[in-house]
Amino acid sequence: MLTKRKWYSRGFLAAGILSLALLNQACEEFEYSPYEIRLDEDEKNINGRNIARINALNIAPDDTLRFVLTADTQGFYEENEKLVAHISQRNDIDFVLIGGDLTDFGLTKEFKLVHEDFKTLNVPYVAVVGNHDAINNGKEVFTAMYGDYDISFGVGNSRFILLNTNYLEFDKQVPNLDWLEAELKASEGYDNIFVISHIPPTNNEFGEENAVRYGQLMNQYNVTYSLHGHNHNFKYHFPFGEQVPVLETAATEKLEYIVFTVAGDEVSFERVKI
Repeated sequence: MLTKRKWYSRGFLAAGILSLALLNQACEEFEYSPYEIRLDEDEKNINGRNIARINALNIAPDDTLRFVLTADTQGFYEENEKLVAHISQRNDIDFVLIGGDLTDFGLTKEFKLVHEDFKTLNVPYVAVVGNHDAINNGKEVFTAMYGDYDISFGVGNSRFILLNTNYLEFDKQVPNLDWLEAELKASEGYDNIFVISHIPPTNNEFGEENAVRYGQLMNQYNVTYSLHGHNHNFKYHFPFGEQVPVLETAATEKLEYIVFTVAGDEVSFERVKI
């Protein structure tokens, strides 16, 4: 039989254990600061892991390749969910590209919320950094979650080059056009080359001194498409002559995305509106 003193002692001990458990649970669920970077394993190296998944598809050069381009998911969580569900109901898409501005303020929570939706896709997705992703401590968060800013990968007979073009947010040190030219030279064995970045070369935020050389590189290496987000509206134009089309996709807020179909050296696209 417990005495009153022993009962109180055990009661206080149980209450203390419960308080510690709740405190630990709270630490897991809440951020100490909006600038804190605390990630689960599936939130790390997203681009690297998803490129490995794309490689594992073993798409041959003579296979038909089909991918989606979207961009500017920043804060449009309800629309993102609808867009992801719409893409996932298809069975003809190989992967998805996000053309930057995943976030509004570069905060970890925003990156996490976007990944929560896009990780439910039935195909891999790869993202390029946007100017809004590079504010506050967003550069560190993007690197922790997605990896390097400038990356490339090959699929079938196509090469994809993701380029950081956020000129102002990176102290006018980007885009790295020397790196881009080296990648373009290394891609000459491919039938199709896609260069993907957030800010289009026709925007002042690209850096006016960079636009001319960028256009020259697009023409010199017969780039198939220059693909972008940033302006939140669809635009298809030829600022560098008739050889290389520049395509800007709408923000997810507009509930539309672009589907590219690659068959040999023939590339076509379709605007899909939900």
